[in-house]
Amino acid sequence: MIAPAPPRPLVRHELLGTTVHTVALDQALAWIGDRIASKVPGCIVTLNGALLVQTARDEALRQVVNDAALVTADGIGVILASRILGISGIERLAGIDLTVGACAQAASAGHRVYLLGGSPGVAGAAAEVLRQRHPGIQIVGTQHGYFSVEEETALIGDIRRARPDLLLVALGAPRQERWIHRWMRDLGVPVAIGVGGSLDVLAGRVRRAPPWMQRLGLEWLFRATLQPRRWSVVRTIPPLFLLALRERWRRA
Repeated sequence: MIAPAPPRPLVRHELLGTTVHTVALDQALAWIGDRIASKVPGCIVTLNGALLVQTARDEALRQVVNDAALVTADGIGVILASRILGISGIERLAGIDLTVGACAQAASAGHRVYLLGGSPGVAGAAAEVLRQRHPGIQIVGTQHGYFSVEEETALIGDIRRARPDLLLVALGAPRQERWIHRWMRDLGVPVAIGVGGSLDVLAGRVRRAPPWMQRLGLEWLFRATLQPRRWSVVRTIPPLFLLALRERWRRA
């Protein structure tokens, strides 16, 4: 029997001490397929500007992100910071696009999927939408994100018994990154992805921006308009620019 080929290498960059990879959607999906085939556990961080600011200021969180096997640029803030720092080649890959693509690939490849996170009912609703879009997709478990510390052990056991190939974790950043980092080895899952609000979008609880706003990198503005609580994320953009400019001046 021929052993599966190891996952293909990625082009790595560093933004304010935090890893970001150059990867488009098709490359990310190929990487996920490679990981599942090779059974080498690895997690994906979908890095947005708010999380990048936090990692620049929090060494422990920065190490959590840097330990991830793949870090995608999810957010225009990350792209603009890379341009300020003179780093080329980093492309935006929205977490929802990665989530949708990974689920479509899982359906066609027969991979098992587990959905974790969101308010009660969201993961289940997202699972139903995915089953309608992809008849035959193997959703092997769902669980909302409001579990207690006491319930966590049972949750880990449930995921292990379900044996998913792909675990989508929607606990919000940086909680989801810290949670995956802590439990990845115990879970035994080939690929875990922190997907933020993607389950809410799949479940129809949150609308995406019109395509023209997505193309212009204005999806953050659309979401902040619909969800005022997200202005706290928008407020991290000026500090991110200042951090990037200061780093550029330091290198000059």
